[in-house]
Amino acid sequence: MAPDLEKAAVLIQEALLRELGDEVELILHFGSRVRKDTHKYSDLDLCYIPANESTWDHITVLAEDTLLDLFAIHWSRFEEMAQFGHVNCTILLNSEIVYQRDEEAARRFLDLRESFRALQTPEAHPAMLRKAQELFKGTGYPYYLLRRQAEEGHQLAAMYHAQEILKIVLHTLAVLNQACIDTRKLEQVLALSKLPPDFAGKVQALMTTADPAQLLQATEDLLDGTRALLLEEQAKESSGEVNFREVFDSTYPEFKASIQHLMLACEREDLFTFELMSLYHELMIHMAWALSGAGYSDFNSIAEYEQDLPALGFPNLLPYIEVGDFAGLYEQCRLFDRRLREFLAERGVSLNSFATLDALQAYLASR
Repeated sequence: MAPDLEKAAVLIQEALLRELGDEVELILHFGSRVRKDTHKYSDLDLCYIPANESTWDHITVLAEDTLLDLFAIHWSRFEEMAQFGHVNCTILLNSEIVYQRDEEAARRFLDLRESFRALQTPEAHPAMLRKAQELFKGTGYPYYLLRRQAEEGHQLAAMYHAQEILKIVLHTLAVLNQACIDTRKLEQVLALSKLPPDFAGKVQALMTTADPAQLLQATEDLLDGTRALLLEEQAKESSGEVNFREVFDSTYPEFKASIQHLMLACEREDLFTFELMSLYHELMIHMAWALSGAGYSDFNSIAEYEQDLPALGFPNLLPYIEVGDFAGLYEQCRLFDRRLREFLAERGVSLNSFATLDALQAYLASR
């Protein structure tokens, strides 16, 4: 760092400490000047960690045409970074403590750094795959906005929303690869080992057009490729061999409760209920797990783990929903419950259903 810039950094740090005093727990330098990869327009990046979440004071100035920005990053944000939950998680590793109120504050920061490093180990891959899936689901609302604005031919809005989606995708891929990289630098992203096919081409297609319709298509291609990669990684994390008794242990009481709520909706002639979809989802996802060992989750569409229930002897409830036949649906729910009990019993699954308190007491005593 040039001597004048170093002096300017000290000046604004001292000014902040005069204003806030012990409210400042740590001051950090980070960014290109710490990494030693500056260019002629590089900023001088500084942040401080305040004691309270409500503190947002900042000092933003130009010194010799260089931006010096000393702003607050709260402990809650660093805790999010330590779980790979924020795009700026590189600050945890690529930063220097230049002021500490006390040793406890410094130790707290360094502990978060170590927690983040632990997520880059092979043992943490299953958890990071789930984190990547959760991050990727965050593309939903930006995609909705992109589609609406593309339909209206709004160029600027389409470009903005497409790039917001790209940022989420890049962070998702960094987390999937457990890599602490600057996702604003495409060369670092392209160096990752796990990427969708022709990822560079998909990014180029998105970044080199301003046509709303083409932006929408390029974004959909990017999303399709990224989701396919996440599903491929999910398949590799298969839980292996399991059996029906393990998978369906203690599930029947919950299935029964869903059936009862659906029957109650029939009695009230009110199908504004989520119980049917919940019943189908839970039953099918457990069946798929027991049959294939694949651990599906809410990242998956039900189409990916759907089971042919009528072929397994279950009545089809959907036709009764379509025509609003409440009496018919009520009777089919009773038959569905009977078949479910048979299905589970045939596979050695305990129903955990007791007709008397004595039977319940005997079961609890045997656990």
